[in-house]
Amino acid sequence: MKNTLLILFIIGIASSCNSNSTEDVQKKLTKAEQFIQLYTLEVVPLFDEYSDLNIPEEIQIDENDLSVNAGAAFGYVEVSKGLVELKDQSIQIFVLAHELAHIATLKQAEGFNLKGELPSGSETSDYKKAEYLADLMAFYLISKNEPETYDLLKEKLNYLEELLGNGDFTHPSGSSRIESLMKYLKGMDNTSKETAFSNRFRTIWSMN
Repeated sequence: MKNTLLILFIIGIASSCNSNSTEDVQKKLTKAEQFIQLYTLEVVPLFDEYSDLNIPEEIQIDENDLSVNAGAAFGYVEVSKGLVELKDQSIQIFVLAHELAHIATLKQAEGFNLKGELPSGSETSDYKKAEYLADLMAFYLISKNEPETYDLLKEKLNYLEELLGNGDFTHPSGSSRIESLMKYLKGMDNTSKETAFSNRFRTIWSMN
């Protein structure tokens, strides 16, 4: 994203949410401010279990991008205007959680005693593995902490597949990513949520 950016910081908005009723605040906030409130209050807490994680405290909005798009780096998250204005909050949460999951992936790998950098397979690059893992972590953390949002997302897998698109050199296709998530969901039929997550994470990590 290299277009016009609207840069917003989350601290002031989060503070205003604490000093006013939720209903009053929602009436006063712009869409961009509501989006940052969602990020601060709904998405960032999903990652509380990961210690010493550098969660970005700045949101940069690409005012010229009307697609549903986002990217995270250490220090900020850049999102499209299309994502900010999307009326589906569950999709917004998933997209933001996916981006933060990229930052938390190696922390999670350490928790599973998977050492070093994410390995590249002969058929699946490390870039594509990173996308599969971020999808998985987002779904798992949402299911664990926000079950109502998780239930909504499960009903929107076809829509998610469309949003994720055809894929490219660094991103698997939407159909491949949803197929990967379905393997995690089916894994919970015979085991716990945590075990299914661990099994799927390890499988993706070691893909050829």
